[in-house]
Amino acid sequence: MKVIPFDPGDIYGLQQFSANLGKLVCQFTMKWNSRVESWFCDFKTTTGENNSVRLVENSPLLKGTNRTGLDGDFVVLKFNKLCNEKITFDNFGTDWRMVYATKEELEKIGL
Repeated sequence: MKVIPFDPGDIYGLQQFSANLGKLVCQFTMKWNSRVESWFCDFKTTTGENNSVRLVENSPLLKGTNRTGLDGDFVVLKFNKLCNEKITFDNFGTDWRMVYATKEELEKIGL
């Protein structure tokens, strides 16, 4: 598993960055939507992209619609057992973090 870098210090609720995930580099655009109080992410590689994916807790984000060409999926996991049970604007990137996991790693954690 690889933790995806996200800087919670960005107070504007919009970040763009990339991460090397095996054979592909994935570009991320993270956006906070205040109307629904949720983070959304665009995932893009040279192979394809998934846009406006809502970040939900403990569930594969791309599921059967993965167009990125990556052999795995992204999951938002709790890194602080004492934090809020829900992802918020303030706790994503600290208490809750997005990780990339291969299919085998996802099976090991029961997802």
